[in-house]
Amino acid sequence: MVSIKHLGIVAILLIGLTLSGCVGEPADNDTEEDTATADEILAEEGVELTDSEIADLENDLEEFEAQISEIEEDTELIVEEV
Repeated sequence: MVSIKHLGIVAILLIGLTLSGCVGEPADNDTEEDTATADEILAEEGVELTDSEIADLENDLEEFEAQISEIEEDTELIVEEV
């Protein structure tokens, strides 16, 4: 059975979550002005990524995730103290 204490804790957590603003429709704050400002900051620092570099990074990430999933499926890791 669920005790009143547990129900009270869940109710307090739900009220806190509701009041924190983490629930509801997402705010659409990403505007073109924000993107332009970010591009200007990156340009000032000398950081420029081309579309091909971004595509390469995404491909590398996909390969890395595939390798991780293979490791998780095939092996069992054992950690021993040295």
